[in-house]
Amino acid sequence: MSSLPLSRLVLCAVLLVAGVVTVQAADIEATVVDRKGVRYAVRKLEIRGSTTLEYYVSGKRRKMDMARIERIHIAGTAQDQEAPVTVTLRTGRIEEGTIIINAGSSPDNDIAAGGSHVSDRLTGSTSLGPLFVPFSDVRDVFFVHDENEPIVPDAVTGSIVDERGRRFAVSDIRYRGDEAFRFQQGRKKRRVALRHVSRLEFGDSPGGELRPVKITYRTRRVVQGEVDASTVRMAGEGDHVYRTRIDSAFTGISPSGVTYGIGLKTVMLVLIDHETDEEVSDESRATAEEGVSSDH
Repeated sequence: MSSLPLSRLVLCAVLLVAGVVTVQAADIEATVVDRKGVRYAVRKLEIRGSTTLEYYVSGKRRKMDMARIERIHIAGTAQDQEAPVTVTLRTGRIEEGTIIINAGSSPDNDIAAGGSHVSDRLTGSTSLGPLFVPFSDVRDVFFVHDENEPIVPDAVTGSIVDERGRRFAVSDIRYRGDEAFRFQQGRKKRRVALRHVSRLEFGDSPGGELRPVKITYRTRRVVQGEVDASTVRMAGEGDHVYRTRIDSAFTGISPSGVTYGIGLKTVMLVLIDHETDEEVSDESRATAEEGVSSDH
C-alpha cells in the first residue's frame, strides 16, 4: 500500500494543530496580496477566525460580511496599530475608515504555518496547503464571488424616534456596528437582519438592565424579546468601546451627512423604510423567517 506524500502528511499535521479551523471555515475565495507584493490564491479565507470584517468609519464600528465585499485595501505600514482601510462593496459603494491591527503580536516572518495563535491573522487554504499571514502584512484582498450570488443592498434607511418624541431621518442604520439586530428571548440569543424588519418598538425598563422590544417583520410577523440596556462598564472595556455601546447602539448618517448615534436608553422607535409595502414574496418570507437565528 502506497504511503501518503510528505506534503499531505504535513498538511494534515498542521490542520490538527490548528484545530481544523480552516476546514470548517465558510468557503470565501480571494486573492491576497501582502506588503511585499506576493500574491496568494486563497480558499476558505478568514480574518481573525471570522468571515466578517470589523473596521471603523467616522469613529463608528462597522461589521461587514465578506460575501458582500469586493476588495479590501489596507494602507499605512506593518507597524501601524490603526491603519487606513478602504472597503469596496460589491454594489460599488466605497467606505474609507480605519482598521485596528494588533501589530507586533505576530511573528516577523511573512507566513507562519502551524501553531494555535490565529487571533490577528488571515488564514485560509492554498494549492500548497494552509496559509497563515500576519494581518499587519496584508495590503490587499480581492474577493472572488459567484456571479449568480445575489448582491445585498448597501444600506437600511428609515427613521429613529427618541424618548422625547423627536424623529430623525437616518440612512445606513446599524445596530452596534452590525446590519443585524440582536436580542434575546429567555436564555436564547437571536439576531435578524434589519432589512427584514419594518419596526422596532422599545418599552420601559423598570430595572434598568433589560428593555423589552417588539419586533415587526416585513412579513407582518411580530415577536417580542429583550435587549441589554445596561450602562455598567464591562471588565476590560475601553473608553471608546464603552461610549459606542452606551451612546451609539444605533448609528447611521443624517440627511446632512453627519454621523448619527443614539443609545438604547433613549431610543423608543426604529422604523425601517422599504421600497414597497406590497405583500412579501414567498421567497422573501422564507428569508425573513430564517433571519431569526441563534447567536452563539
